[in-house]
Amino acid sequence: MSLSELAELLAYTDMRSVTNWCKKENILVAHVGKAKYVDATQVDQFFNNKFKRFALKNFDNPHQVMEANTTDDKVGLSESMGIRVNKKVKKRYAAKKEMSKAAQGFLNNFKRA
Repeated sequence: MSLSELAELLAYTDMRSVTNWCKKENILVAHVGKAKYVDATQVDQFFNNKFKRFALKNFDNPHQVMEANTTDDKVGLSESMGIRVNKKVKKRYAAKKEMSKAAQGFLNNFKRA
């Protein structure tokens, strides 16, 4: 991951601040020519650990919250955090009343087969 991508992720505008953040969090900054890169797995690990500490501190069921987060289960995550989710989905779709002659002919070909 480039340092500019990490700056976007952290919402920083100054690259020196991003470099200082990396030093503070013990994330290696690699220099390749003029470009600077960080290991994306180290950054992911940092955010996962931070979320884990948050879940352990704030929820009665932190393991369920962490499991829903790692499996990317949005509904399970919100329910395990105690947030009500509205799961209703509109299932009825209205079709156009009139079809063109070309569309009607196309559908009639399927009905014959």
